[in-house]
Amino acid sequence: MDGLFGLIAVVSLIGWIATRYSIWCLPFIVSLAILAEDDFYPLSYFPMYSDPNESENYLYVAEWKDDPATYEPIPIHQFTGLSAPKVKKMWKSYRRDFADDLHKKDTQLTPAETNEIAGILLKEFSKVANNKGSQLPDHLALVEVWIEATEKGGWTETTTVLGYLPAEKAVPQDKPIAEPAAAGL
Repeated sequence: MDGLFGLIAVVSLIGWIATRYSIWCLPFIVSLAILAEDDFYPLSYFPMYSDPNESENYLYVAEWKDDPATYEPIPIHQFTGLSAPKVKKMWKSYRRDFADDLHKKDTQLTPAETNEIAGILLKEFSKVANNKGSQLPDHLALVEVWIEATEKGGWTETTTVLGYLPAEKAVPQDKPIAEPAAAGL
C-alpha cells in the first residue's frame, strides 16, 4: 500500500512541477501525509504514546489518624470535585510559584519547603471542599508515587509523603519530611 501512495506522491509532484496547477498539490500532500502518519509525530494517531517515559508520578490526598506514617487515601474528587490530574497540576503550579519567589528551581526545594507548599495546597483543598458543602478530615497528607520501569521488565512504585496537615503535629523535628519508601511490584 505504501508503494501505491508513493507512486501517487511522485506522479502528483511531477504533474505539479510540470503544469504548475495547484490541483496537483492536493494528491501530493494527502499521499505524503498517509505515508508519514505511522512514523512521524504530527501525523501519528497517538503521538502521546509514541515515546513513553520510563517513569511517571501521580499524587493523591490521604488521611492519617494517630500516626502520620500510617495513612489511607481519600476520594478527593467526592469532597472537592478535583480530579487526580488537577491535584498534580495544582501541586506543580504551587511548587513552581513558591520556588520562583525564593529564586530557586523547583527541584532545589528543601523538604521543609516542600512540606510548607503541601500544607498550603491541603488548606486550599479544605477551602474548596467547604465551598462545595463538604468537609475534609483534619489530618491530611499529600502523597507522591513514582512508577518506574525496572531493568527486568517490571515496575517499581516509590511513595513519598510531601507534606502533612496539620504540619506542627505531624512531623517530628528530628525526622525528615520526604522519605521515599520503595515497594517493588
